[in-house]
Amino acid sequence: MMASAAPPAVDMTQLRDERLARLQAAMRAHQVDVALLTNEPNIRYATGASAMPVWSMSTFARCAVVPADGTPILFEHANSVHRSRTLAQDVRPMHATEFFDDAAGEARSWAREIVAAMREIGVPADRAAADRLTAPTLLALQEEGVTITDASPFTQEAREVKTPQEVALFRLNGPLVVQMLAAFEAALVPGISERELLAVLSDTMLRGGGEYLATSTVCSGPNTNPWRAEATDRVIQPGDLVYVDTDTVGIGGYFFCVSRTFPAGDVAPSREQRDLYRAAHEWLVGMRELVRPGLTCAELGAMAPTIPERYVPQRYECMIHSVGLEEESPSVCHPQDPQSNGDRVIQENMALVVECYFGEVGGHEGVKLGDEILVTAEGPSVLAPYPFSEALLS
Repeated sequence: MMASAAPPAVDMTQLRDERLARLQAAMRAHQVDVALLTNEPNIRYATGASAMPVWSMSTFARCAVVPADGTPILFEHANSVHRSRTLAQDVRPMHATEFFDDAAGEARSWAREIVAAMREIGVPADRAAADRLTAPTLLALQEEGVTITDASPFTQEAREVKTPQEVALFRLNGPLVVQMLAAFEAALVPGISERELLAVLSDTMLRGGGEYLATSTVCSGPNTNPWRAEATDRVIQPGDLVYVDTDTVGIGGYFFCVSRTFPAGDVAPSREQRDLYRAAHEWLVGMRELVRPGLTCAELGAMAPTIPERYVPQRYECMIHSVGLEEESPSVCHPQDPQSNGDRVIQENMALVVECYFGEVGGHEGVKLGDEILVTAEGPSVLAPYPFSEALLS
């Protein structure tokens, strides 16, 4: 395992230019003339601008028209135009289509603006690759004679290898995530509730310049099994296992998915708790250290350490997944599961999360562990190297 380097400065203009260059190169490789992006992370990747991201991910409030060459046009929520103009080069008010009685009519007005923008930048106005559209906007574009294809093949390809400034942002975020986990562990005493611990995590993240938590994964005692529970008002008891998955959208919008499990109070962990934790820790470290550029997802999956049979039924959904402005591709599935992208090659400067959940069906507790790494020529570089529990490893 490589130690994390000191975080370098980040040039946000260069970050925008690097990402756009990768996106447009991928578009040209896929013979796409223009992309119509409405997915918030894709818009941010292409333009450098983000506005009200949590709200925007569930509301059709902004979009970007991106040519394979040249400057994207960002159609922005009208009240955010002034802010986005400090980050993107061509920003125009977005014609709203939602929350109207005549959604179809508003969508037709929006579609005419999009077609006009396509003609303005000199791309064919009869076809576009899109990521997410509402039903009214899709129908309105089709009425305008626009054929829609899927943008995901080239957006995923562009985003999977991180640019130099993206790497710098990951390095900048790592210490913040370590601070979050340290504050969480310091606050973890019997008598505090799961929600109070979640608030400690969020408070540290926001004060450090992060943006939001994507999930509320703080679980204790019987709430740790099965996996995929969320924080409740349950009060931590002495001897509980407590796990946290940071799922943090941090500085600059970059996603950190780091998991740790801790014992609560001064009660010595039981043998069962230690055995469970050691098994998860051994698997995580073993899997993490296998990651090298040049391996395919299928090869990496075949090399994976064996999960003890009693934990297989409740295994985590994948062994490795990529991260950037959100959870991304590629991913590495368990040997028991179909691997749709087996030929995808792990490359230098991919950011990956290696994670696991170990807990028996019907068991009292479970353990969640995960590390976020940068793939380097020398091996995996852990981006938020927070210590594992000595009490559970002893």
